[in-house]
Amino acid sequence: MIKQLFENLPKVKTLVYFLLLISVVTLVYSNHFNNSFHFDDSHAIENNLFIQDIKNIPRFFKDATTFSSLPSNQSYRPIVSTSLAFDYWLGKGYNMFYFHLSSFIIFLLQGILMFFFIFKFFNTAYKNNWNFYIAAIAVAWYLLHPANAETINYVIARSDLQSTFFVVLGFPLFFVPHYIYLLTT
Repeated sequence: MIKQLFENLPKVKTLVYFLLLISVVTLVYSNHFNNSFHFDDSHAIENNLFIQDIKNIPRFFKDATTFSSLPSNQSYRPIVSTSLAFDYWLGKGYNMFYFHLSSFIIFLLQGILMFFFIFKFFNTAYKNNWNFYIAAIAVAWYLLHPANAETINYVIARSDLQSTFFVVLGFPLFFVPHYIYLLTT
């Protein structure tokens, strides 16, 4: 699967592009790492006692009431709660840097996956040297577009990031369906 994704991809140019893109995106978003909590963060993070203990992670998958301190906002989001508990544990408390860092890493990984998908998609349709640049520009546009700033700055909006990440993670599987068959048999 991995080999097929990298097929016809210029290795050095891709590495330089990723390093440059990650540097630019990090520079653009560098002022967000210490932003405070906002809106729904108060009941889902700040007042949520469950995320303060990493031993509650198994409970997140069994009990929807662990998502929020407000009964009306309690919903089943175990991946979000797990990532928040992990950030709390990593930062040894409410260290904003770690809450924003994990969201930012998911955002960058999503961009990298999008690049591979777009490149492979265009290369499957028509092999051309421009396919690299089309994928590179599309991903740079997506990662640097100000419409994403709210999702990156707002900690509890990581649910949007995570759902999009897992959808984008599934795209490369489109190009290698025989691996899925081998895994399920």
